[in-house]
Amino acid sequence: MVFSNLFKRCPKTGKIRGINKRAWPKWSLLFAGLAACLWYLFRVIPKPSRAAYPCQRAAAPIRIGFLTYCVALAGYAFSFTKARSLLRNKKHVLAGLFFVAAIVSLFVFIANDARPAFAANPIGTPKGIFPGRVAWVYNPNAALWNGTGNYWNAAVNPQAQYNTTFTSGIEALSGGTNDADSWNKIFLWFNNAHGRAGTGYQAGDMIAIKINQNNSAAPAADNGNDMNANPQTCVAVLTSLVNAGVPQADIWIGDPSRAVTDNIFSAITNAFPNVNVVDYFGNNGRVTTGVTNGVFPNNDVKNAESACFYNARYIISQPLLKGHTGQIFSFGSKCFYGINGILPNWTQNAGHPADSALTAYMTNANFGGKVVLWCMDAMYPSSQLDNTPNNGVALTPFNGKQMSSFIMSLDGIAEECVSYDFWSTIMGQTGGTNYINLAATAGYGVEDHWNNSTAKQYGKNLNPSGNGIELVLVRPDLNTSTATPTVAIGSSKTNVVLSWPASWSLQTAPVLGSPNAWTTVTPPAVLNLGCTITNAVSAPAQFYRLEQQP
Repeated sequence: MVFSNLFKRCPKTGKIRGINKRAWPKWSLLFAGLAACLWYLFRVIPKPSRAAYPCQRAAAPIRIGFLTYCVALAGYAFSFTKARSLLRNKKHVLAGLFFVAAIVSLFVFIANDARPAFAANPIGTPKGIFPGRVAWVYNPNAALWNGTGNYWNAAVNPQAQYNTTFTSGIEALSGGTNDADSWNKIFLWFNNAHGRAGTGYQAGDMIAIKINQNNSAAPAADNGNDMNANPQTCVAVLTSLVNAGVPQADIWIGDPSRAVTDNIFSAITNAFPNVNVVDYFGNNGRVTTGVTNGVFPNNDVKNAESACFYNARYIISQPLLKGHTGQIFSFGSKCFYGINGILPNWTQNAGHPADSALTAYMTNANFGGKVVLWCMDAMYPSSQLDNTPNNGVALTPFNGKQMSSFIMSLDGIAEECVSYDFWSTIMGQTGGTNYINLAATAGYGVEDHWNNSTAKQYGKNLNPSGNGIELVLVRPDLNTSTATPTVAIGSSKTNVVLSWPASWSLQTAPVLGSPNAWTTVTPPAVLNLGCTITNAVSAPAQFYRLEQQP
């Protein structure tokens, strides 16, 4: 029987003697798919409105994947059997058509294997001011390259649009209203989690920004269209920090294992002449850095860290959404290989990051442990390590235009997950995510994957009170965000305390049904995460609602 390997049987009598534990994982997803279908029939047919319940929406990918799997397998079996029968009867044309149908069904069966369609169960503990939140900031007015000339040219990458895109992202992650407010909230949150409660940014605190210059092994004016850091993204990050009051001299930006080419160096220093631009060579205005040994134990690469990153109080990760020859893709974790004290010529380096190093990049206190912001530059994604990025992305909502996005989070594992979901869907490549699972299992963030590439829903999108990622779409060009504001309610014996985001207005009314009854509440206090009011328990009952401020 098909399921006979699920049990241990006596070789003589054939009787079941126990469960074959190694066989059950192979069938568990199919059983889950069957259960999801039966659950849908049992719950939704008696009451169709239940189809909109979060639990049914969460199970939909499992149900759809299972049905696709079964239909494709049945189609293949029927078509192949029918083709053989027609061939024996010398009806060659019809036999050929059924053979083609069998091949198509087999392809669908393989391509739509039930396992990839299953929504992953979130693993780990979400991090952040809004734990697990990832801001997908999509601004179609930012990346305007049409395939002609250099993708990084200032003429097709308006700096003001990049600045707005980045600022919108940190506002969505922090609940802030501008650069200074957002960074203050982020630094306070980070320091609260690192034993420095109540401390924001302090003058003299060094911030190191890791960019990806992997395709520049030697000084040059530029590197053509081989993918390196985008000059406009570098300036956008720096603009936000300086607007928040961070002294230029406290900021280091670059790639200690490569060359920072002139196109990037000039864009940075023209805007911020006192920022430290670091690369391997340290010439023509750049600075170089030493190496601190013994601070990165792992089994793959050098046990070391570039001194300027080791000495930094905070790190900002600014990788690129692109592929890699050995690692499949090169995101935030892999980008940290450049601060291992390695040489520009990769063939001269002993070892290359595998799961041990890639996991440690996320979890080591001197690497991922210092990252105050993970900002994936997804303006121009690529399937390759080098060469020209893709000229447009077919996935909705890009519809052939540039991706023109930042994927930002205070949870590095969450950022890597969302970046992977986009990249894997766009490029049609999979694998390489084991380090994400290992880091999440160790408790350094949350691993979660979207239900499908159309809805792009994660655990907290489907169930706000559950575990997982909350993906927030931010559209600076439309001045909109999908973040759902909430009113937090606390109580004591005599008072009720209401708190809400400072970017929203709280309104109150004594009764419902009268549009003119609503009045805006003026908060007496604006705290770290928003506004707060206190009402006496004995006060008359009131209704409350949030209105977005203009």
